[in-house]
Amino acid sequence: MHVLHPLADEWAEDYLLFVCSSERVTLTAAIRGFLIEARQSQLRPVLLTSSTAHLGWFVADELRLSGGYWAVRDAEGRVFDGRTGRRIRSFPELWAPETRSEPVLSSFERVVSEGSGAFFFDVFTREPALDRVRVGAVAEHMVAGLGGGALVRWDSAEPLAQPWSRAAITERMRAQMPASERHFLRSERDVPVSVTVARTRNGLLEHTRGLVPVGPYGRPHGMPPRAPIGSHPALTSTLTGLAERFRVNVAMISYCQVVERLGSLGQLAELRHADAPVAVLIGPVAVRTLGIDVAELSAHHDVVPLGLSRAPSVLVRFSSTDELWRQFGSFAHDLDQERLAALLAVEFDEYFTAGRDVTR
Repeated sequence: MHVLHPLADEWAEDYLLFVCSSERVTLTAAIRGFLIEARQSQLRPVLLTSSTAHLGWFVADELRLSGGYWAVRDAEGRVFDGRTGRRIRSFPELWAPETRSEPVLSSFERVVSEGSGAFFFDVFTREPALDRVRVGAVAEHMVAGLGGGALVRWDSAEPLAQPWSRAAITERMRAQMPASERHFLRSERDVPVSVTVARTRNGLLEHTRGLVPVGPYGRPHGMPPRAPIGSHPALTSTLTGLAERFRVNVAMISYCQVVERLGSLGQLAELRHADAPVAVLIGPVAVRTLGIDVAELSAHHDVVPLGLSRAPSVLVRFSSTDELWRQFGSFAHDLDQERLAALLAVEFDEYFTAGRDVTR
């Protein structure tokens, strides 16, 4: 049964649908409210746009973190999965097992080589739950270090209306504890960043994600031709500084393909190169938890120990000429994939466990 809903265009038993007619889809208050409502109702959010719409990074990332789906409609009225290009005849087909071969959207017939390359960072840090702690320093460090300039605006939806202030965003998030909503930041060079904070049994857990363009895809600025992307000097300097200034649990930087439209980074419904990890920083607590033998790991990978010798952080750069995912797979195998996956899962679980207290 379909009924009217104040925040969605269609409300079914297992999903909410939001139809967006804009060709440049940004995280407006309406779309943000729709995604929050879907999470609180424990329904799958489905965003329907035209097949030529540009999906801003804030929208794409929020949709992904909400367990949502992107559907697109072409000029002939046919509907496709916006991530795979597969033709669908009902929205539940977006999450149902693929049982038959379907036509694909023409933009998925071959990999698109145009567009910008970008470093996507995903960082978990901890701080004590003290009044003096301010949110946003990690975001400032990562954006500036990777070449994105200074942060200038922030807000809970687009357009970002608040001048950047660590004190102001901290006050807003503190009022939302034990788990804040996701807040959105932008730099002077239009770099998008999101930040969340949760109070856990071990203090404050800050989760920072962002996307910094670094030149044409496959040819990042500051690198000689054909040099491995994992050897980019900004990766080493930024993650080294992160380990020196903050209490890092784990941080990962990946290389991805993005499309810019009118100052907004994001993606189109087209086949693009897969995101690939280029560097990982593992903090001292995680090094101990995983039982990492730094000397042994260094024998097989490009490893830089950081900090105190008795409690080091470990920076791993995927800087050989092998394919990036092959290097990461080898690293994960040597580290024990199950323990590494468990470590990453704990970070997300602690945030969402805290968050359940405020989203029931």
